[in-house]
Amino acid sequence: MTTKDNPSSPSTQFDWAIYADATFAGLAILIPIPLVDLFFEWIFRRRIPQAIAKRSGRRLSRDIIFFLNNRPRRWWGCLLWPLTLTLLFLKRLFRTIFYFLTVKEASDNLSYYWHKAFLINYMLQRGDLDDERVARLAAAAMFQTLDELTTSPLLKLAQEITAGANHVLRMVWRWRRRQDDPELARARARITETWHSYAQYFQILAARYVETFERMQAEAMGQAGLSPSQTLAAKLRQSKRNVTD
Repeated sequence: MTTKDNPSSPSTQFDWAIYADATFAGLAILIPIPLVDLFFEWIFRRRIPQAIAKRSGRRLSRDIIFFLNNRPRRWWGCLLWPLTLTLLFLKRLFRTIFYFLTVKEASDNLSYYWHKAFLINYMLQRGDLDDERVARLAAAAMFQTLDELTTSPLLKLAQEITAGANHVLRMVWRWRRRQDDPELARARARITETWHSYAQYFQILAARYVETFERMQAEAMGQAGLSPSQTLAAKLRQSKRNVTD
């Protein structure tokens, strides 16, 4: 039985088309130029949702991509952005001097973006991103699931890949130009041969997301004065109208 036949079963295989942008977003901090590393991380982070959707022959709306790329923030958070950017620049400059701190953060980032890419792919598989209203809730559930992670077996692999990534900018440049890069080829081979050992962990991660999503959905329904049966009836009525039309 494939994942298409059973949407509740997540895909636990490594697919470079799904995890490429997540990998480069995680490794971007290793680019030894302050702000340039931030720029590349921003680019690849934003590309993750649409790249994963494209792999499934789909296209996400701008609103859904926004939900998946941005945590819910309060309005005053925008006012603090200039200060945040300045502090972030100083932090990256400091970490450029103390490179071992950069390597640790790169490992954490790489593990985080892998987790995020897996969940987005699973959300697409489940149909949680088919409707913008549901997608907003699904994105919130995704971020909460990621925030609640304490330890992950992926971190060890991320540390190994980060330790071998010595020329990230060159790696990205050659990949974008569809040129062979020995360093990237070794990294991809290592990830591919190891990824299957995390299948059970990914199953658990998927279950945590579903639990969080369903709890948040129940809370939202309760605030709206709806019951699960009422929501289901509304969906059935909408499906009937679509068939009639």
